[in-house]
Amino acid sequence: MRFKQINNGYIIRLEKDEKIIETLTGFLKKKKIKSGYFSGIGAVSKSEIAHFSLDRKEYSYKALNGPLEITSLLGNIATSGSQVIIHAHITLSDSKMNVYGGHLKEAAIGATCEIILKKNNKNLNRKLDKTTNLNLLDI
Repeated sequence: MRFKQINNGYIIRLEKDEKIIETLTGFLKKKKIKSGYFSGIGAVSKSEIAHFSLDRKEYSYKALNGPLEITSLLGNIATSGSQVIIHAHITLSDSKMNVYGGHLKEAAIGATCEIILKKNNKNLNRKLDKTTNLNLLDI
């Protein structure tokens, strides 16, 4: 991973085989960032995405293998207790222009991933919402 600080954030470039969530989580801990948001583009070699069922109140997962373009990567950063939480969604496309999207569990970089990350000045926290069974922003 390479990065450059800009204003109130960073431009980050992930490299081949790095994992998006794992690498970003490590970066956030190192830089002591507890709140913010990010967007990115690039390519992955494999990924696992999820969809949340409102009826069952649980996620279902799908593994995607092979080279896929990241057409959109969006997420926010908050805390739950002392843990930094990344909530990210991703849209991926294959060579036939089929599109897959959902909650990003994890993805390995195929070539690169370019991310713009902005820090918030105020901390955001997540709290379990009993109605949905999700850790929602506590605002």
